[in-house]
Amino acid sequence: MEKYFLTQVKRTNETFEKGCVVKDTLDAVKQAYHAYLGAYAYDHDEHTDYVQCLISNIDGAVIMSETWNHLPVEEPEA
Repeated sequence: MEKYFLTQVKRTNETFEKGCVVKDTLDAVKQAYHAYLGAYAYDHDEHTDYVQCLISNIDGAVIMSETWNHLPVEEPEA
């Protein structure tokens, strides 16, 4: 059986959301992966400051992953 899983995490308005999408082909899951990153990462959504995507197969092997992290950096107290 061929199945691929896209795990999606994003932080928008200081709230983390997550999800998992199941696709039948590698091309289909890659398209969903790039669409999610394109919609929320790289400053495309001004309210989102963190996006993580990873693709795994039916055996649990991670095929590709990416994290876009623009979380605010906390300054140490002097």
